[in-house]
Amino acid sequence: MPKIEDILARFMEEVPQFIATDCVNIETGMSVGGSTSIDPKFDASMASACYSEVIKSNARALDLLGIGSHTVEDILVTARDAYILVRVIGKEHYVSLVITRRGTLGLARAILKKYEPALLAALEGIGSYA
Repeated sequence: MPKIEDILARFMEEVPQFIATDCVNIETGMSVGGSTSIDPKFDASMASACYSEVIKSNARALDLLGIGSHTVEDILVTARDAYILVRVIGKEHYVSLVITRRGTLGLARAILKKYEPALLAALEGIGSYA
């Protein structure tokens, strides 16, 4: 079974204008493998911890609104120089992707979705998926 690191390495090669990626446990904010950034100014580990809090806050807000946190596919943050895409996978994890603003957001989302089944399988293989 492929490791998360190997899957994300293939994933990042396919994403035009790639900056960073990670697969993260939502509850702890800790990387479960593959934290990678090609930009020394972008700390993927710090982003992992911070965006775990964003996902938890978003889930609480959606539940309060009656929409349901289980309906979230991804969260997009548009910054001056980058898009930050956070996709919830399973119940306990998310994958983050950061691309430059020159990248194509639709393509990045499609590639992220393409790799979701492999990442879920890898998470099951390490016993950290529930």
